[in-house]
Amino acid sequence: MSAENPDIRNLKVRDVMHADWPRLSPDGTVEGVIQLFAERNISGAPVADEGGELLGIVTEGDLILQDAEIEAPGFLDILGGMIPLGSWEEYREEVRKSAGVSVRDVMTRDPVTIDGDASLSEAATTMSREGVRILPVVGGGGRLLLGVITRMDILALHILRPNP
Repeated sequence: MSAENPDIRNLKVRDVMHADWPRLSPDGTVEGVIQLFAERNISGAPVADEGGELLGIVTEGDLILQDAEIEAPGFLDILGGMIPLGSWEEYREEVRKSAGVSVRDVMTRDPVTIDGDASLSEAATTMSREGVRILPVVGGGGRLLLGVITRMDILALHILRPNP
C-alpha cells in the first residue's frame, strides 16, 4: 500500500462525506421535499434544526408511504382474547407518515448515523446491517450534523481508488 493510494477502507467518513448535502427544515413541506429530490436526483436528506442538530431523515421510502395502503396488524382470537399479530408501533408510525404534510410529519426520527471519525469500512458495515443507502454524519460527540455519506460514495471509491 503506497501513501499516494491508501487502502480506502482506512479512510475516514469525514474525508469523503458531502458536507454540502441539502438539509431539510422540520417545517418544510412534503411537496418541497419531492421537488428537491427530483431536482438534485437524490433519494434522501437529513432534517436539522437551526443550530445544526440532527432531528431525523426523510427518504423516498418515507414519502411513498403517503400513497401506500396501510394495513392494520391482524389479530388472533383465542378463547375470546385478541392477540395482535404485528407491531402496533410500526402501524402507528406508518399512519403518522401517510397523513403527513410537513417534513416533521414524515421524517424518520432518530435515524441511524455514523460518526465523522469512523472508517469507511464501518460505514459500509452499518449501511449493510441497517439496510440504509444514506447515513447522516454526526460529530462533536452528539447529534451535530456534519454531512451525509451514501452507498454510491463508497462504491465509487472502489473504482476511483482501488485497493493496491
